[in-house]
Amino acid sequence: MNRFGTFVMPFLTLFLTGRGHSPSSVAWVLSANGIGQLLSSVLGGYWSDRIGRRRIIVLGTLGNAAGVFAMYFMHELWAIAGMMLLAGFASGFYMPASSALLADIVPQEMRLRAYAGQRLAINAGFACGASAAGFLITISTFALFAGDAITTALFGIIAWRFLPRGHKVGESEASWSQAWQYIRRDRSFWGLFWATILSSFVFQQFNSTFGLEIKQRDLTLAIGSWNFTPEQVFGLILGWNGVMVACFELPLTRWTQRFDSRRVILIGYLLIGFGFALNALPGGTRLFFAGMTLFTIGEMLSQPMRNAYIAQIAPLHLRGRYMGALAMAGTAAAALGPHISLRVHAWSPTVLWLGCAVLGILSAVALLFGGKETPPS
Repeated sequence: MNRFGTFVMPFLTLFLTGRGHSPSSVAWVLSANGIGQLLSSVLGGYWSDRIGRRRIIVLGTLGNAAGVFAMYFMHELWAIAGMMLLAGFASGFYMPASSALLADIVPQEMRLRAYAGQRLAINAGFACGASAAGFLITISTFALFAGDAITTALFGIIAWRFLPRGHKVGESEASWSQAWQYIRRDRSFWGLFWATILSSFVFQQFNSTFGLEIKQRDLTLAIGSWNFTPEQVFGLILGWNGVMVACFELPLTRWTQRFDSRRVILIGYLLIGFGFALNALPGGTRLFFAGMTLFTIGEMLSQPMRNAYIAQIAPLHLRGRYMGALAMAGTAAAALGPHISLRVHAWSPTVLWLGCAVLGILSAVALLFGGKETPPS
């Protein structure tokens, strides 16, 4: 239900440029989301260890809903960026708690499938929601923001009523200085950390340049008597990503769990990069669907395995902070990525999309040079 209502972020670039804001101005708004997440991910990881996962999830989801809803009523760019900073801070606050809670309640041997099951729910909602948002933006932009806020708030209410508290530690065990002493020596964590930063720059194109590329190419699609506009094509391609994950990720993880975790993640990051690199080729809507298919296979290989991997290497009393530290890697890309990607796209879209392949290769190299997985002590 929450992910069905994820309407705003994928379409925010189209919404703001439609209001007359330049792509360079939009980059500041998108970066505000990443900066908010960057500031809060470490705090969220700490407090989820300190007071339990459920309270952090509730606070984060309700704060995110308020920020997104208020954003619609802002017209000055600084005010929109301020609400985006609040929404990003709130979402970054609860994400480590969500990942840590799943690791708390699921035995180690079942975690990979559990994370895949969670992603099935996420992407089943996102597949339908992204397609619906492509139609909503041509009818009512208010519905985008209201629907996003309502579904996120409902998630917070459900979390308060039905989720368990999750593991929490005493104040002496919650120290970040203690956690840092452990994390800084963990080579397996740092290999995954740098690989996540690099691959997240590719993922970040979802919210910045991907929809802009489809709009600029004026890609349309005709199916029978239905004629889809570029905005609707964008929603359909995002929906295709969600449908693939919902249908195929669980069977795929049952097969990949027999292989070395790092190698599966490595192959996934390569496919993610090369999937978006296909956008550099001349072509129409079919090319973009093909690129999204390759990208999604890489996503299905890497993302559930990455979550299970970090849960495995993190000691129980540091699990929330490990999740928060890894979340910083993704949010760093969200903070810096829009300024880089939108400028590069304006200069040369081909360079941007080929750069995604380079980032995929560098992600694989970072994993190779990281240490091997070791059980936590």
